[in-house]
Amino acid sequence: MEIKQKIEDLRRELREHNYNYYVLDNATISDYEFDMKLKELQELEGKHPEFYDASSPTLRVGGAITKNFETVVHGHRMYS
Repeated sequence: MEIKQKIEDLRRELREHNYNYYVLDNATISDYEFDMKLKELQELEGKHPEFYDASSPTLRVGGAITKNFETVVHGHRMYS
């Protein structure tokens, strides 16, 4: 498989797993498997900067706020 295609496939796969985990609350692979795929992508991107993509999962910081939790009013001020 061509390196560029491998990088694109890993990006697509990791985005899909992120969506399943963070939006659908339904992990489809283990954290370890995800981490191994992410590490592989990081290594490939490091060796092949010509395939840089600002939207790569390796550059993702944080995520969207989920709507799955109820609002809670605390009796005491929370400092976190």
